[in-house]
Amino acid sequence: MNKNTTPKFLLIVICHTVIITSLFAQPNPPQGYKWEGVPELTDEFDKWDNSKWFKPLWNYGVPVKMTAKNSGVSKGKLWIKATLGKDRKRWFETSRVQSTAQIKYPMYTESRIRTAHISAYNTFWMNNGDANNRDEIDIIENNSNPSCKCQPDYPWQMSSQYFITVNGNNDRKKGNFDNRKLSPQNKLRGVKWNQAYHIVGAWWIDKNNVQFYLDGEPAGKVTTKRNFTRDLNLIWDLWTKDVPWLGGLAHKKDLTNSKINTMYVDWVHTYKLKRVKTSKPKGGKSVLVIEAEKFINTGGIFNDRVAGGPGRAVKNSGTEINFVNSGDWVEYKVNVPVKGKYSIQYLISTPSNNAAIDFMLNDNKVTSIEVPNNGSWNSYKLLSGGVVRLSSGQHVIKLKASGRNEWQWNLDKFILKKKK
Repeated sequence: MNKNTTPKFLLIVICHTVIITSLFAQPNPPQGYKWEGVPELTDEFDKWDNSKWFKPLWNYGVPVKMTAKNSGVSKGKLWIKATLGKDRKRWFETSRVQSTAQIKYPMYTESRIRTAHISAYNTFWMNNGDANNRDEIDIIENNSNPSCKCQPDYPWQMSSQYFITVNGNNDRKKGNFDNRKLSPQNKLRGVKWNQAYHIVGAWWIDKNNVQFYLDGEPAGKVTTKRNFTRDLNLIWDLWTKDVPWLGGLAHKKDLTNSKINTMYVDWVHTYKLKRVKTSKPKGGKSVLVIEAEKFINTGGIFNDRVAGGPGRAVKNSGTEINFVNSGDWVEYKVNVPVKGKYSIQYLISTPSNNAAIDFMLNDNKVTSIEVPNNGSWNSYKLLSGGVVRLSSGQHVIKLKASGRNEWQWNLDKFILKKKK
C-alpha cells in the first residue's frame, strides 16, 4: 500500500471499528451466558415501525396534553416535541412513544438521547401500564433547563429510580447519578443533556436489582424491598409540571422555539441473556477454551476514547474483545487440571499489518506471534501461537498486543490443548 492510500485506509478501519463496537456496549454477562439482541425492542429509527411502537396518549396532570402529531421518526431519529397549544388549561402539547412488546429480567436496554432544552422531564423508562399495581424502572428523567432556580445540578443529573406499587402503595428508591462524576477520560463528562447525545441504559439484573449505565460506565443503582414481578414496556415521553422536584414549569415562549423544544432518540438497543454452550475438555480435560471477553483485568497505553473506545484498555463486546491498540493487554485466570505442554491457538482477526500478540504466563513472556492481515475485523481464523509448559493449578495468563500499528486485532477466544 502506497503512502497516499494509508491515511484513508486507517480512517476506514477506525470508522468500521467504531460502528461495529457501538452495537455492543452491554455490561459483562454472567459466566456461561451471552447477550442476545431483542429485535422487537431494538430500532435504529430509520423509519416509523408500527409493529414495534405506538403512541398512548393518556395525560399527566395539567398543563400536559398528549397528542400524536408531536412525535414521529425522521432523518434517522425518533423525536418528541413540546409545543404551545391553544387550550388555556392544557397548553403543553407533547407526546409519548411506547413499545408494543414487553420484557422482564434479566435484560439490558440502552438508548442514545439528546434532550430538549426546556424545563421539562425528558424520559426513558419501563412500565407495565397500571398506575396502582405497577413495576416501573425510570432509567432517566432529565431536565437540562430548570426554571425554578432550585435544581442547580439538573443540567448534569441522570435522575433514575424504581417503583413497585401494590394497590396504590409504593416501594420506591432513587439511583441518581451526576455525569460530572464520569471518569476523567470520558469525553461526555460534564456535558449537559441538551448539548450532546448521551447513552443511558439499565441492566435489570434480577427481581431486586437494577444497575444504571451512562455513556459506557456504571452509574447509579437500586435494590428493591419488594420483588419485581411484571413484564414491562419501553417508553419515552416529554412533560412538565409546576413542582420543584421536576425543576419547575416550562416557559411558554420556549415551546415556540424549534431549536430547543424537541427531544431526539438516535437508537435503542435491547438484549436478553442466553446460555452458551461451553467446550468441555476432551481426553481428561486436556483442552481449555478461554473466551476473550472473560478477562479479569485490562490496561494499555494508547487512549482510543476519541474513536469511541474505552480508553487505555480493550473493549468487551459481549462475545469478543476489540478496540485493541498497541500496548493493550488483558489478563485471565485459568485453572489447569493436568500439567504438561500445551499448544496455544488464537481465534483472531485483523485488517492491519504489523499486528502481533504476546502470550505471558505469570507476567513472563512465553511466545510472541505475528497476526496476519486477513482483511477484516470479524473473519476469525485459528492462529498457532506456540507452546507453553503449564503446571496444574491456577495461573494468570496475560495477552498483549505488541505490534507496531496503533490498531491491532480482535480476539474471539484462545485455546490451550495438551500435547501428547
